[in-house]
This record gives sequence, structure tokens and C-alpha cells, in this order.
Amino acid sequence: MPRRPHHSPRSAASLHNIHAIANSGGSMVITLPRACALAAACTVVLTACGGSTDTNGSAKPTSAVDVGKAAPATPLDPKTIARAKDQGSLLLYTNADADQMAPLTKAFEAKYAGIKVRVLNMNDTQTFQRYATETATGVRTADVVMATDAVDMLNFVDKGSVVDYDDPNLAHLPSYAKLAPGVFAMSEDPLVAVYNTALISKDEQPKDLKSLAELSKSIKGKVGTTDISNPQSFGAVSNYTAKHGEAGWKNIEALGPNSGVESGNGNLIQKLAQGQYRATYFVAGSVRALIEGEKAAKILNYTYLTDGTPLLPRAVAVTKKAKSPDAGKLFVNFLLSVEGQQAACKGGFTPYRDGVKCPYGLPAIEAVVGKDNMMLGGYPKDIVKNKPSIVERWKKAYGR
Repeated sequence: MPRRPHHSPRSAASLHNIHAIANSGGSMVITLPRACALAAACTVVLTACGGSTDTNGSAKPTSAVDVGKAAPATPLDPKTIARAKDQGSLLLYTNADADQMAPLTKAFEAKYAGIKVRVLNMNDTQTFQRYATETATGVRTADVVMATDAVDMLNFVDKGSVVDYDDPNLAHLPSYAKLAPGVFAMSEDPLVAVYNTALISKDEQPKDLKSLAELSKSIKGKVGTTDISNPQSFGAVSNYTAKHGEAGWKNIEALGPNSGVESGNGNLIQKLAQGQYRATYFVAGSVRALIEGEKAAKILNYTYLTDGTPLLPRAVAVTKKAKSPDAGKLFVNFLLSVEGQQAACKGGFTPYRDGVKCPYGLPAIEAVVGKDNMMLGGYPKDIVKNKPSIVERWKKAYGR
């Protein structure tokens, strides 16, 4: 495939509606006064802007880069589209919050007038539990599910809960776009490190996990991450250690005794902004669009990890018990298209197909860490079987 590098600046949302930091366990709202708790005089404006790289290894505003050539549109067949329009609506269960989904649903409804998208936000565990309960009782359930938890999604497939079909977009997507039968990656979202620049200056902020592990010894308790029960944390740990093996575990185990642990990214970033933490790691990449701002006080700064940035596929699938299966397929087809990926960028997702102009796409990450340090490629091998041992080893390292 052609190389996929940086894009022109693009606002993910206006200053007035950027208040959400998403995590796969739900969402958390950060209002401006709460973000300013670090200092009374500080004005932390969480606003979105474009991204590129500067010499310190973090992503910053940029002008333009080569994003490759967009492939021709690959819609569903006319009969499926006609049935989708007759169905008239679809129900989506997703771990992304309302602010993230709004650009996608708005663009889809504009393209396919008459099909309404109802979005229910919940964490991955709630999604699969709710689907099981609703199908058992015969009530209306999700037409499409969107989740980050690889193990739960694969178990969902094994239970026969997914419609097995191939979307036409797959012909123009990398092989890792198809995660399992009927399951596709709508984005590849990175886990990043985020620092409080008032407490650790930018030139002293570690750019890789190994250096952060070394720093954590001198700032014990001032480094934070999320619990392994959070699918994004588990995904980050499993991907990082799969790439680096025992050397990777050595860094994780060095961080463990010195790290505070939060249930989700909301609490993590709030405490970072307040100064309770100086550094955080394996943070959901959705914070990228919220941290940068031309008028913002430079309190928070994010960086990709140059010794390996985990990229977690956010999976979508049409459910076997869907009431509007064709509308569901049409929505998935839109998510995987250039047009849909462009809309996803506006919500802070990380598009991965060629021809998509997005400051937070894969090219921005590759420019910082290099192709070899992008932990990309779908679900890790044997992830379901290996999960218990990964969780047990992490808990031992973190004293949980």
C-alpha cells in the first residue's frame, strides 16, 4: 500500500463543545474549571487543532503531508441499500462518547437521508451483557456493536452473535482491517503518554516507556496509568509485551511499584491536570485533539512512545439479532469508506486508510515513532488464551 503520512490541519470540534475524554469503559467530562485546578491563575483551554511532529517527539500542528491516493468508492449493492432505507433506522452500542460519534452519525444521516442512527454509549462489558439479555428476552437490541476489547469481541463472535460477511471496502484496506469473521476495524487508536508540563518540562519528558520507567523511580506515586481491567490498558500492555517480550515486561514491572492506578482515562487526566500526577502512560489517544490549542496554557502535553506505540483497533460488527441488519451493514460500509474515515477523524478517532486527510491519522504516528515501532496488525495472536496470564503478571507488578 502507498505510504500514509501527515495531513492538513483540521479541527476535531469547536472550542465550545470539546469537553469529553473517552475511554473504553465509558466517558468522562472535563470542564474547563476542573482542568484549571492545577493553579488558580492557569487557563487550560482544551481545544483541537491539527497535528504533526516537532523535535521533541510529540505531535504538533502541521501543514500538509502525503496521505496517499483515495481508492474508488465501494458501496454496498443497490438492493442492500434499498432494504436499508426501508428499515429506516439503526441502533448502535458503542464505547465512544457522544462528542466522538456526532460527526460520524451526522455525516451518515446526511448521506443516507431517512436512516436515523440511535447511539447508546456504554462500556464493552455492558454492551455484550446487554445484548445477551435483550436477545434472551426477545426485545430490541443493537444492530451494530463497536468495541475495543479484543477478548470480549472474539468471544462474541464465537457465540455466533455476529453476521459473517465481507464489506466491499476490504479490497482497498490493509489486511488487519478484518479482525474476525464479520468484524472490522473502523479505526486504529493509539495509547500515548501525557505529561504535566508545569511539573516536567517538555525537554525532560520521556519519549519512550523505558525512560519513563527509569524516571518513575524518582517520582514514585506521581506517575499514573489505568487498571488492567480497562480494555485499553489491557490492549496496551498485551501489545507492548508481545512486541518486546521480557524486555517489555521489565519496563512494565519497573513502572508498577511507582505508579498510581485509575479506573479510566477521565480520572487519570483530571488528576494530571490538577498536579496529582506528573506523568501518565497508556492513555487513550482521544486526548490528542483535546490537549492542543493555540491559545491554551501549556499545561498538558502528549507524546507517542518511540519504543512502541500500541494501536488498538476499534471493532465494529453487525449483530445476528439485528432488527435492521441492512442499515447496520450500510453504516459499517460508511465507517470504512474514505468519507466515513474523514468524519471519524473529526471525532478524534484514528483513520487508517489511504486518502484520508487527518492530523491524528497513522501517518502522524509513523512520523514520530517509525513504522517498526507502530504496534499495528489487528488482534494479537492467542489473545483470548493469554489474557489470564497477562492480567496476573500485571497485577503482581502493580500490587493489585
